[in-house]
Amino acid sequence: MKNDRLEKALECTGTDRVPFVPAIYEHKAWFINDTPSNVSRDVDLLTKAVLTEYEVVQPDALTIGIDVYNVEAEAVGCKVTYYEGDDTSIPAISADSAVFSETTRLTSIDLPDSHRDGRMPVNLEAAKNVKRRIRDEVPVRGALSGPFSMAANLVGPEHLFMLTVTNPGFVAELLSFTSEVAIRFGGAYINEGCEVIIFDSQASPELLSPKMYRDLVLQPTRRMIEHFHALGQKHVPLIIGGNTTKILDSYIETGANNILCDFSNDVSKFLIDCAKNRRAFRRNIDPTDFLVAEPSDLHRRAVTGLEESRGYPGYILGTGVVPYGTPTENLKAIRDAAIEYNLRTTGYFL
Repeated sequence: MKNDRLEKALECTGTDRVPFVPAIYEHKAWFINDTPSNVSRDVDLLTKAVLTEYEVVQPDALTIGIDVYNVEAEAVGCKVTYYEGDDTSIPAISADSAVFSETTRLTSIDLPDSHRDGRMPVNLEAAKNVKRRIRDEVPVRGALSGPFSMAANLVGPEHLFMLTVTNPGFVAELLSFTSEVAIRFGGAYINEGCEVIIFDSQASPELLSPKMYRDLVLQPTRRMIEHFHALGQKHVPLIIGGNTTKILDSYIETGANNILCDFSNDVSKFLIDCAKNRRAFRRNIDPTDFLVAEPSDLHRRAVTGLEESRGYPGYILGTGVVPYGTPTENLKAIRDAAIEYNLRTTGYFL
């Protein structure tokens, strides 16, 4: 049976309860007693992990992806370090694997084939499998790297930040390339009947100035989102971690109708600006102590966050990235808070 809870929240029309959408990526592997490196490279393991996540946690949306920032960069040519045996470290772009430099002619670089290159086919096949199993019960979203975060992997993060000052023209050209990579990968997910979700936390104002975001990142991001809208995607989430209050105007201008209010943000500012622009936002609980916190404490913190929402119909309860090995009862305590809160909320007001 279709669960339209999240869709109603994204449309800011109100629903039976606040949706619960935790940020579960590498932790997927823990549900099947395996490692992120193994699961991220195996269609059957990734499918099993996502379906087990759905069964155990009962989130209101699912994301296909383990190391969500690496897949496109690897397909373009970056090397990813995987960990063997029982090592549960997250796969990471190798430090010496930058693909581009300022002398690179971007027109000479082939765009990756989503059905052939790197692990793109693994994620697409897993997405198709999960969608086939759960149908429309909750949204199944394919993870995409945002243009700036993908560029950071392709040239190296420190080098990219330097280039935003010394050679912004090259950065603009690079972001045009990376946005096209994500557009094609996203289109492949959509062709499988899935939705997409964009991650671009390297563009956080804690790393990149608000002016640089507006001058360099806003346009390629908006181009991506407009393209997915044109393909029939009503809802395109854009996840930028950190204190995005400083870029909230630009964030809303991207056209994403599901943005992130991380735990370091000013929720009151999000409430006002998102209400004006009819935008949903996910409010995160700080996951730093999830491995050791008591479920009762996480339940209390979730209730506090829900009370901060003031009944806004576009509010989504979420978490920062859930650490590998987080006890399931801790996630259930947060979800239970969302369920119980709606039994006593009286509606939205500002």
